[in-house]
Parts: sequence; structure tokens; C-alpha cells
Amino acid sequence: MSEDGSRDSRSVGSQHADNAEGCEEHGIALGVPYTDNGISASRFSTKSRDDFVRLVADLENDMFGAEVLVLWENSRGSRKVSEWALLIELLEAKGVRVFVTCDNRLYDPAVPADRKILQSAAIDSEQESYKTSMRNRRTAKREAQKGRPYGRAPQGYMPVYDPQTGDLVNWVENPDESHVPKQLFTRLRKGHSLRSIAKDFEKRGYRTRTGKPFSEQHLRDMALRPTYGGYRGHSPKSRGNSFKAKHQQVELVKATWDGLVDEETFWAVRRMLLAPERRTTRTGRAKYELTGTIKCGVCSGKTSIKTEGYQCDEKGCVHLSKAKVDKYLIGTADEPGVILAYLSSDQVYQDFAASPQDEVRVTQIRADLARLRAEKAETEGAEPETLAEARMFARTVANLEKKITKLEAEERALTMPSVLSDLIQPGADVAARWAQAPVSARRQVARLLLCPEVLGEVVIVPGRNLSVAERLQRRRSQPDMTQAA
Repeated sequence: MSEDGSRDSRSVGSQHADNAEGCEEHGIALGVPYTDNGISASRFSTKSRDDFVRLVADLENDMFGAEVLVLWENSRGSRKVSEWALLIELLEAKGVRVFVTCDNRLYDPAVPADRKILQSAAIDSEQESYKTSMRNRRTAKREAQKGRPYGRAPQGYMPVYDPQTGDLVNWVENPDESHVPKQLFTRLRKGHSLRSIAKDFEKRGYRTRTGKPFSEQHLRDMALRPTYGGYRGHSPKSRGNSFKAKHQQVELVKATWDGLVDEETFWAVRRMLLAPERRTTRTGRAKYELTGTIKCGVCSGKTSIKTEGYQCDEKGCVHLSKAKVDKYLIGTADEPGVILAYLSSDQVYQDFAASPQDEVRVTQIRADLARLRAEKAETEGAEPETLAEARMFARTVANLEKKITKLEAEERALTMPSVLSDLIQPGADVAARWAQAPVSARRQVARLLLCPEVLGEVVIVPGRNLSVAERLQRRRSQPDMTQAA
């Protein structure tokens, strides 16, 4: 499409028909067209103009095979002065003239007067595209501040237009597409990795609007899109398309449309995906439940799997057989370890379950926590431009941490995390559910339970002659919450 910034546009088919009519009048035979369908020629466009690149390459390599280049209007050459200048020089060097349908005129780049007209048109087009871009940005900012939709509806939504004016009014759920983002958020909340979700979506035949399978990056961008939580995002400080510009510097405003997921889930997933540690380690790469949770009892460093055992990452202080550790801490249905024994006991309900009268408060706490954690992650990831801004960020983070700590304490007294409730549903075999859960979910449970406040933080201490139970010390910050282990 060739957009002019208003509601009017001319399709590629219409432009080609105009070109054919003009060429017939001037005795020019049309060949195979170079088409940039739906791609702006503006310097503000983020899409690649593949056919323009092919045109330049054909001219450079003497593969153009024609004496005249036909353009519907000057701007379809390019609205970038640098690109237009290159094209004009190539056309002159190769002896190719330019027919512009809207001008109904044939130009010769080798003729100074014609060359000047073509160059001036490029400058005018670039200036117009700049004005259009500025108008669009101002409009987008105004609409964002009002929480109104702007542009194309994302997957899962469809536009609603005013029947009188044709203006975009709002976005509403598209039942034919909304199952994809809904399932994505639900599964991420349960601890499934982006990799496993992408593979499952491909098996189910889910596709993007362009007909391609969903990639991990596509799903990540979808899960971070404010739209699905019922928010409108705007990045006033950045015009780029970097991860930071799109997700960390964005301002969120309550939108006029309804979210496809509840606020608690939206903020929880957003916080998880924006967590600083995920910038180097992405969900889906973890292979083991307990790595990252078990620590070295000598230097307090993390452990990883080496030579079939848990070994200190920092200095190699300790090493203990993975099979023995897993048997003691996890176990099986017949011989449950610390974690499975706890999950199978009534104690887990006493420690985590919420009473019916607290459910309303629990819902509010979770939504507030998810929002505050997301705000904290975004603030920590922001880069201050001045010392005063850095201090302001530090104060903001400190205040958020206080609020989060207070709400977390209240949440622990009232709630059971969803990742736990999935494992201990009534009548369910906990060991079987544990085995069926993705590794990422099991890791979350391990981190949740093997902490000082619950079952104790697990550390491996040296001692060749000690038993596994003696080498795996569980350090608590308070009296034991359970007697199951």
C-alpha cells in the first residue's frame, strides 16, 4: 500500500493499473514490477524494502534489463534523500530514464533540469514523511494517555469502528485468536518455559497472523505486551525498537479495552520475564530441579551438576552424588524425600492455604504484589540520565521493597502459590504430578520450599564419612514449620 497519512490509500493493484495506462500513452512496455506492498518508503519505516534492494542490485549488476523505470509517484522511489541520490546516480550511470505516472512525464537523470526535479522531489518527500511521522507520534501519545487503541489490533483482539465516521473506537476480544495469548499467560504463570510452549503450540497448529509457527521470541514479546493485561503502553523517552525501549522504558496506562488475562497473572508474568537474571539465563535452558537452590556450605556459592553430582561452582569446595541428593530431597512415590513428603502432608495446607474469608484480600494482595514487583524490576533496569535521577530511582526501589516485603509477609500467612496448588490438588498423586510437571515448575517449587522460612535452605557440607542426610544441612531462620520431613 502507498499511504499518504490520511485515511486514503491506493492499493498496489490500483497503482499498477495507473502505471499501465500511463505507459501505454507513452509507448512504454511494462515488465515484471518491483513491489513493496504495505511497506513505507519513509526513513521512519522499520521494515526492510526487499524489492527496492533487489532493484538497486539489478541496476548495479546490469540485470535490470529495461530502458525506463516506472514509478507511480516520486515518493515510491524513496522518501530517504540518501537512497534517492544513490538510485538517481545508478539510473544515470546505466542510461535508464524515469517515468512518473502521477506527473505523466518521462525524466532523464542525465539531464540537469530533470535531475534537479527528481532530487527536489526526494527532499520534499522526506520532509513530508517527517511531518507525518511527527503527527503520528503526537497522535499516539495523546491516545496512549487516554488509554485508547492505536494502530493494528494485536493477535487475540479485533477492532471496532464507528459506523458513521469509520474511526477506530476500541478493541474487543477475537474468539478465533484469543486462546493463544490466554494459554500463553496461563502456562507461563504455572512455570512452563517459553521453549516448551512454542513446541506445543507448533504441534497444536497454532500460527501467527503471517502463518508462521510461534517462536520463543515471538511468545516473549506477546507475554510482555501491555495490551493483554488491559493496559496501553507508551515509550515517551525512546523511539527505538530495542527491548529496553519497548519493555523497560514503557509507561503503562489503564486501557479502554478489557484485558484477556487477569491483572494478577499479567503482572506476575511481566515481573518474571523482566527479572534481571533472565537477561543472561532464559527459561527453558534449566535441566535440573535443584541447581540454583542448593548452595555450598563452605563458601555459600551456587552449585551445578558436574561429574554426575552437585558441585560448588565458585571453588569446587564440595561435591555430592546427584542421585543421592535427589533421592533424599525429592524421592519417589514409594520413598518420598523431603519435598514430596511435605507436599503429601496436611502441613502444606496449614502453612500455605487461605481461608475462605481471606480470599478477597488474597486476590488484592496478589495483584498489588505483581504490580509492585514489576515496577521494581522496571525501575532497577532503567538507566538514569542524571545523578538526581539515579538517587530518585534508588529511593523508589527502596520504598517498593518495603511495600513488597510487607505484602509478602501477609501473603505467606494467607495464600498457597499456584505452582503448589497444581501439585497438591485433592485426590491427586503428588509424586506423579511432580514427575509430569515441567522442570521450570519443579524448580520454582524447590526454591519456594527449600528456603529458611519453610523447609530450610539446603547447603552441602564437606565430609566423606558423613551420610547424605548429614551432608545436606537445612538451615532455617525460624523454628521448623513442618514435621513432615
